[in-house]
Amino acid sequence: MSSGRVLFAVVAVVVLAVDRVTKGLVTANVTPGTALTAGPGVQIVNTHNSGAAFSLAPNATLFFLVASLVVAAGLLYYIVRNPVGSALGGTLGLVMGGALGNGYDRLVHGTVTDFIAVSFWPVFNIADSAITLGVLLLLFGYLRRQRSA
Repeated sequence: MSSGRVLFAVVAVVVLAVDRVTKGLVTANVTPGTALTAGPGVQIVNTHNSGAAFSLAPNATLFFLVASLVVAAGLLYYIVRNPVGSALGGTLGLVMGGALGNGYDRLVHGTVTDFIAVSFWPVFNIADSAITLGVLLLLFGYLRRQRSA
């Protein structure tokens, strides 16, 4: 097994675990409708989102559950069928862990728990952060390769 595939699996599992633990802690310790200050301009809240990021399409829970499963299956297929280096494996692991984290919430609870509130941004969670970072890193890598070509 290549180092890229190992890193893919490790990063995906770590993101999923951290996402599940943090959502569990928030659900158990933060009453919906209240906010805890975590730092300057950052609060921990307990909100539930049935749609996509930023509460887009709130009545499309099934669509986003299926999308999470399709993304996860596609990433797994890609990783198994193609050689991947460590950087790509880790990056795709971020997206996989995030897709599985939010997909789990949609499957089990029908909504996604969001809890990080930054004054200038909609409420989000660890899975959202991992997906966003993974996609940005993929885009950056693509643009970098295009400049080199």
